[in-house]
Amino acid sequence: MNKKSLKEFLQKAKKKTFASVIALPRINFDKSKEYVYKDGDWVYKDKYFGSVVDTGQELVFYKERLVWSMSYRGGMIKGKENLSRKCFSFLKKCLRNAPLDFPVRGPTCYEKGDFKYKNSWKGNLEDFIGEEMISFKGKQIYFRNYLGGMGKPRETNY
Repeated sequence: MNKKSLKEFLQKAKKKTFASVIALPRINFDKSKEYVYKDGDWVYKDKYFGSVVDTGQELVFYKERLVWSMSYRGGMIKGKENLSRKCFSFLKKCLRNAPLDFPVRGPTCYEKGDFKYKNSWKGNLEDFIGEEMISFKGKQIYFRNYLGGMGKPRETNY
């Protein structure tokens, strides 16, 4: 496994799951929603709770070993819930345009019609923290905070 392969897999997995226009999540016994995407030795899982405001985690496994994860929380600003359908539809377009050098969320900026998406982060795929927001007609209606990176196995000398 190398970082280039991880980036390519992440970008593909996100387009095939939440950012897709046709994929639907599985509803679990605990009322969470979950997307799973598999490609060869790679497995991507995105599990979250909530809808208008949600919290969740994305995990990437390579050969059954966890290699990358991200935790997130966000959603609609209070009082703007009536725009959630249009907002999340726009968000999916943003996520389909994730930059290959950092395919964690969307691009740094994306605009279409009255919607504007902004994403900023510190770090790289190995260790990062970021936030994104969406505005409608110049007023913020959505927020999300996220953090994550690659794990490192413990060194053992047996």
